[in-house]
Amino acid sequence: MMRAMRNKYNVKVVSFIVAAVFVLGIAAYAMMGMGNVAQAAPTSSIGVVDQANIIKDTSSLGVEYQQQMAAAAQELQSEFDAKAANMSDAEKQQYFQEMQKQFNAKQAEIHKNIQGKIDNAVKEVADKKGLSLVVDKAAVLYGGVNITGEVQTALNNALTKEAGKEQPAETKK
Repeated sequence: MMRAMRNKYNVKVVSFIVAAVFVLGIAAYAMMGMGNVAQAAPTSSIGVVDQANIIKDTSSLGVEYQQQMAAAAQELQSEFDAKAANMSDAEKQQYFQEMQKQFNAKQAEIHKNIQGKIDNAVKEVADKKGLSLVVDKAAVLYGGVNITGEVQTALNNALTKEAGKEQPAETKK
C-alpha cells in the first residue's frame, strides 16, 4: 500500500512538472511573439514636418499673407475714415473697436486659408509616402521621417499652379 501511495505521489509530482514546463513553454512562445511586435514598431510610418521653417522659407506664402493683410487693413481704414468723420470721440472709439474685431476676424480667416494650403501639402506628401501620422517638429524629441523638404516642394508646386490659374484671369481684365 505504501508503494501505491508513493506511485500516486510520483505521478502527481511528474504531472505538476509537465504542466509547469508546458506553461513556461507557452509563456516563452508568447514572449517571442511580442519581440516581433517590438521589432515592427520602427517601421511604423510617422512623419515630422517643420511648419515654422516652411512658412519662413516659402516667400510667396509670406508675400501672399502680407498682401492680403494690407488689403484688409486698407479696406477697413478707408471704411473707418469715411464713417468716422461725423462721429464724436466716444463713437469713434466704439467704432474703432468694432473695426478691430473685424480685422482680427479677417486675419484669422487669412491665417486659416494659408494653414489649409500647408495642410494640403502635408497630406499630399503623407499619402505619397504612406505615412499614418504627421506631427510638427516642435512636438518631437527624436525619431520620425522628416518630410519638410517634400512638403516645401509640394506647397511651392501648388502655389505655382494657383498663381498660374490666377494669371490668365488678371490678363483678361
